[in-house]
Amino acid sequence: MWLVVVVLMAGFPSPAHAHAGGLTPQNQLSRVVGIEPPLDGVSARMVNHGSQLEIGNGTARALTVGDVVVGPGETKRFRDERTLRAQWEVPVEGSVVKGVVESYPPPNVWLWLALVVGLGLAGVLLGKSRLALAAGVVVVAAAHVVHAVGSTLAVTGGSFVPLFLGAAGVGVVCWPLAVVAVVAAVRRKPAASFVAAVVGAMVVVAGIPDFDSFRFARLPFAGPASLDRLLVALTLGGGVALAVGGFSGMRKELAR
Repeated sequence: MWLVVVVLMAGFPSPAHAHAGGLTPQNQLSRVVGIEPPLDGVSARMVNHGSQLEIGNGTARALTVGDVVVGPGETKRFRDERTLRAQWEVPVEGSVVKGVVESYPPPNVWLWLALVVGLGLAGVLLGKSRLALAAGVVVVAAAHVVHAVGSTLAVTGGSFVPLFLGAAGVGVVCWPLAVVAVVAAVRRKPAASFVAAVVGAMVVVAGIPDFDSFRFARLPFAGPASLDRLLVALTLGGGVALAVGGFSGMRKELAR
């Protein structure tokens, strides 16, 4: 049944995304080419996954950039509809900030979904050993943490903690439970299987909005997009594996 859900999610856009700051995966990104003619002390770049134009004013006078005033020694980030055009210009004093929107080919979604499925099937093996289940919990929880950190670091101009908590979502509860599952497994407690199954189910729910990471080329992540896709695959496929392995382990405990 879960395999059907995976396929369906690949075919339909997600209503939300588990990246910090509300940033979303894209196949097109806007970038600044330069300022023409150049202005001494003035810098321009696109930030927050190409959604905002950042102007750094290192001069002693205020600058009018499009419809925004940037004060002396100030850095401002703002959205400007002009940056959505294939080739765009935003006026700044007697110059213009020039930029382009670049397109990128999407990844092979089915290859990544195959990895998710393969990881999910590994749950049958995890259920045979508490230590294997504990190792699975560590890998999956770590993948979810790194994904949340990388998503947070991709945001410019925000406070780390609230952004990180937003990206973590249910992980705030899931990660402590992962520690409980590992400790229980090491101590050979029957509860290890149950807690591991709960952790797996929770990270799958948390990771479902990230299915778009498999469909879009550019991801709001402070690192290679392929690394983020691997982390998402480990979260989703590994989460299913924990759920399957955990419930399998519980059945063995009840059968004794």
